[in-house]
Amino acid sequence: MTSNPTETAPRPLLAFVRLGRPKFLFQSMLVVAAGVTIAVHSGHQASLGWYLVTLLFAWCTHLMTHYCNEYFDLEADRANAAPTSWTGGSRILVGGHLRPEVSLGAAFVLLFVGVLLLALLPSLETRLVATTIIALAWLYTAPPLRLNYHGLGEASCALVLYGLGPLLACVVQAGTIDTAGLGYVGVLFVFQFLRMAIMNLSDIEGDRATGKRTLAVLLGAAGLVRLFAVGQFVGYAAIALLLVTGVIPVSAGLLMLATAPVPIWVTRQLTTGALAEPRRANAVTFWASMHMPLTSSSIIVGLLVDLGVHGGRLWQPWLAVVGATFLIFGTWLVRAAQTNRASAPSPAE
Repeated sequence: MTSNPTETAPRPLLAFVRLGRPKFLFQSMLVVAAGVTIAVHSGHQASLGWYLVTLLFAWCTHLMTHYCNEYFDLEADRANAAPTSWTGGSRILVGGHLRPEVSLGAAFVLLFVGVLLLALLPSLETRLVATTIIALAWLYTAPPLRLNYHGLGEASCALVLYGLGPLLACVVQAGTIDTAGLGYVGVLFVFQFLRMAIMNLSDIEGDRATGKRTLAVLLGAAGLVRLFAVGQFVGYAAIALLLVTGVIPVSAGLLMLATAPVPIWVTRQLTTGALAEPRRANAVTFWASMHMPLTSSSIIVGLLVDLGVHGGRLWQPWLAVVGATFLIFGTWLVRAAQTNRASAPSPAE
């Protein structure tokens, strides 16, 4: 939402926290949990120590990307006259609450911390994956590549967070990833690519005005909505194929398929002009975003259920971590959904 000039300026510390948009960290938290659970389902015992290192690396890189984007996207954010709570940046720099250099400085500090955490990873393979994550995350908006300014932002973001993210978490635990694991990662990548396309569609006018060539700008609104609808169909068809061919267990496949009402609702809203109405646009970008952690959660629960049904080894400390993760995320999700409920009907309605 645009800043209200009559609002009291947030205290510097609160403004700095808001600048990093920590609410998006639930996505990387569940990504890491999904990767570890894939490893556990394939017969490996989870290491809490490596889980914490991977989670800290994911959060550090995620926050680094946010602070970096706030600085390098400032011109586009200023030109965005219709931001939502989920797109268009934090509005902290746009509102003049902090100097842009603060955001860039935070991004560099997090970059250095991320490199230190990368050095702790257990193998050359995991360090190479982590290096790729950091490089793509930084270059998402930063020079010289500025990937999100040249039609490559959607793919790079999907690769970093929902492609390489769960892959890294799994390989750190198991040293490898099986065919089913690659199937989960592939589906998550497709859905995140489509989600980022919708987020950029919400910002299309400001991006177009500043020469930011996202897929939304390149394809236009109608083309982007068609891409989203077709892509979702392909993603869910892939899940069904993995299920019927026995590559993934029934419990995981059915729970993943059960998330389909969310993108169906988003598609229906997009085809009825929701992004042109600020209140509906906020709800659309919210549910498009929540589709990702919900899908990650369906993988986690489905794999743990399959282990329980078939007498697999359920490592109890990892179950406690998963339970705590869901408790934290679920509590936040209920509050966030209540806040966004006034914007438009939920997918269940």
